[in-house]
Amino acid sequence: MDVLSFILGIIIGIFAGFLPGIHPNTVASLLSTAPLGDASVAMIIIGMFPANLIASFIPAIFFGIPEAGTVVAALPGQRMTMAGKGLTALKTVLVSCLLAALFSFVLFYPSLNLFPFIYGLLQPYMKYIVLVLASVLVLKSRKRLHALAVFAAAGILGYFALNSGVYDPFMPLFSGLFAVGTLLTMKQSKTPEQKPEEPFKNILILYIMLGVFFGLFADILPGISSPSQMAVFMGFAVPMNSLAYLSTISSISISEAMFSLSTHVSIDKSRIGTTAWLSEFMDIEQNILLLLALFLFSAAVAALFLFCIRKKIASFAVLNSRPIALVFLVYLFIVAALLNGYIGILILVLSSALGWVTVKLGVERIQLMGAVIIPTLFLLFGLFF
Repeated sequence: MDVLSFILGIIIGIFAGFLPGIHPNTVASLLSTAPLGDASVAMIIIGMFPANLIASFIPAIFFGIPEAGTVVAALPGQRMTMAGKGLTALKTVLVSCLLAALFSFVLFYPSLNLFPFIYGLLQPYMKYIVLVLASVLVLKSRKRLHALAVFAAAGILGYFALNSGVYDPFMPLFSGLFAVGTLLTMKQSKTPEQKPEEPFKNILILYIMLGVFFGLFADILPGISSPSQMAVFMGFAVPMNSLAYLSTISSISISEAMFSLSTHVSIDKSRIGTTAWLSEFMDIEQNILLLLALFLFSAAVAALFLFCIRKKIASFAVLNSRPIALVFLVYLFIVAALLNGYIGILILVLSSALGWVTVKLGVERIQLMGAVIIPTLFLLFGLFF
């Protein structure tokens, strides 16, 4: 095993998680062009993957700047930070991710038999299931007409981005919808000093287990597969804007990632792009136990590191927000230009405008996931593609 490559992957994953717009898929695609051996690239990817998922909650909690997978986490997380409880939110995420990874490991081998059965049962009706869930997403909104308009507009934009031929369409698309849209509406204010974290509550273990279940289910459905989307449907059972909700979202994120290895092996479906990239450089089925062990180790190292520097992270959160917003905006536009050129900039501008309008209309930002759901429905129903 290439230990140095694995350690490098953890480091890349953590620091990429701090930067909005740098998704594991983006890093994995860039690694595919690097002059490295297959084994080294595979070790970097498996080290990066869980570390990045955990670290990506930092911008959402402390700065309210989410990725697509953490957009719902930004709601309770940012509100806790503004109440001086950001450290408690971070501790909840870290503990939840670790316990969810352990629970997922226990369920992993049974899932190898479970996925083919469930997928075979649902596959003939998949397009109708996704359509119904998408409808629920809109109908659950407080402003249904506005939500439908945002959902449809995001879908059209997503279809354009996915068919634009750019190197990484998701980077400018999701960065604009979820990061820039938030940054443009960020108010001039100072975050209060963060209080010491509160003890982890045992009752949250029930919500972690619920998150693991939703994470397993997310890997079966195309289009409705981000932690944020599953968390919206889960909102019927779990109170939103609470520690329980934050705990469940983070559990969905880490368990979905681990179970994506299972779906790749059992039904030959990689719902997560990073898993698909990993399969290009390593036989996942032949190395599954090693990959699971490395996944758990990377998650543990990332969680421990972030816990050790939690006060340093919180100290940045109390800085004036406007300068931070400006730095992030410039950074995202530079990354979009470097990866995707003028078309990437166009996608970023259009998606940023839609993200800004969504916030101003008071529509839940989860409706912006129409950018993925509508193209998926087009594909499932054989339209346009």
